[in-house]
Amino acid sequence: MWQDIVMSGIGIVFTIMLIPQLIDIVKKQVSMNYMTCVVTGLGCFVIAFVDVTLTLFFAAIISVITGIIWLLLFILSIKNSKIPQINTNV
Repeated sequence: MWQDIVMSGIGIVFTIMLIPQLIDIVKKQVSMNYMTCVVTGLGCFVIAFVDVTLTLFFAAIISVITGIIWLLLFILSIKNSKIPQINTNV
């Protein structure tokens, strides 16, 4: 189905666009808004379920990958928020 190709392509772009944020969270130890990460991650899994029911299997796989990245961003944000921040406003 052409819809599978289009939705997979868009999903791949969305996933690639998360990589710089993931790098920032890992290297710079910054945090993201928790609700944004959780709601978007869970939404991606719902979209993946809907894609499977429509036999859009490639789009479903990409949606699951994107959801995993969002939940990884959530977990790393929680971890980073527990790290004491250095006050640079001295």
